[in-house]
Amino acid sequence: MLAQALRSGRLEDPDNYLPLARSLVDGRGFSINGRPTAYRPPLYPLVLAPLVAALGDRVDYGVGVLHLALGAGTVVLTWSAARRWGLPPGAAVVAATVVACDPVLVAQGRSVMTETLAAFLTAATLSALARPGLTGVTLGGVLFGLGSLCRPSILPAAVLTAVAALATSGGSWRLRLERAAVLLLATALTLAPWAARNAAAVGEPVWTTTHGGYTLYLANNPVYYDEVVNGPPGAVWTGPNQKLWWDSVNRSARGLSEPQADRLMRATAVRVIADRPGDFVRASAARLGRFWGLAPAGAVYPRWLRVATAAWTVPLWAALALGLTRRSTWLWPRVAAPATLAALSLVHTVYWTDLRMRAPVVPAVALLSASAFRKIYSS
Repeated sequence: MLAQALRSGRLEDPDNYLPLARSLVDGRGFSINGRPTAYRPPLYPLVLAPLVAALGDRVDYGVGVLHLALGAGTVVLTWSAARRWGLPPGAAVVAATVVACDPVLVAQGRSVMTETLAAFLTAATLSALARPGLTGVTLGGVLFGLGSLCRPSILPAAVLTAVAALATSGGSWRLRLERAAVLLLATALTLAPWAARNAAAVGEPVWTTTHGGYTLYLANNPVYYDEVVNGPPGAVWTGPNQKLWWDSVNRSARGLSEPQADRLMRATAVRVIADRPGDFVRASAARLGRFWGLAPAGAVYPRWLRVATAAWTVPLWAALALGLTRRSTWLWPRVAAPATLAALSLVHTVYWTDLRMRAPVVPAVALLSASAFRKIYSS
């Protein structure tokens, strides 16, 4: 899919990361139309900026090569994490193969979006945390911070991993407390420069983005509840009513700063949830189902692709379930993998969700699935 996109000379950029990178290259800072912004996370545009500077209008080819390199790095880092977990070579190869062949990661490689970089950072984080001593924990915290600057949904994974580090056995109480504290401190210090920049540029110390309120409202609004949650089976939100909703959101946020608009969207979504708790529960269950779905939506993708994806996912999910039953999974440092799965699952149960958003957790899935059969690989 990536090769086909490169032959056409164009990659999809639905979230306008390339304009942000061009703004950085042109000396206008992290801005859209000359206005400082914190609406998108900064790491991916920062990574793209050297490619924009070097390649100009042919940057799509550079992005393609970047994504191939990140994909290869994700494979290697997943293998590294498996070996540091103590998995035998055969299991490590299986984990690496799962990452290399995962349909979601392969599909996302053709888009100028954060999933490919986020998966790379997740693999790097899990590998770093498996290093001995507090050095690995410190590096893991830095990588969690970088992951949060790539996809803000990774920040709860850092918090939940710190809780797991404190709660699981594996050293004295003091050592577990040190792990948790160092992990959170390293994560916070990595995010701090971005928060300081936002305090100066958009008026408030935004630690991730000003996009969260919109994403929460996108997933929890009356139009979505009526047309999708209470609509026909397999309904996908699109069409004129969605456009009318978008227009109303833009009107309501007109004249507000980004942080103010973010708070408005969040507060509006919370009111909708409070007014329609039953619809929220049904919508949340549907979102969780999409996040862990066997295949992409039938209304959008062809049947052959859905069948092929399901054929890959069904045995993988079975192996994942078995891996989660292993006692060793819940010990440090392996517990970081299920903590990451749980954190992103919780986030995407509430916020807007589709299948691509599980891309960052694929390395964790691969490691846990491979660990399910470690005795087979050892024999």
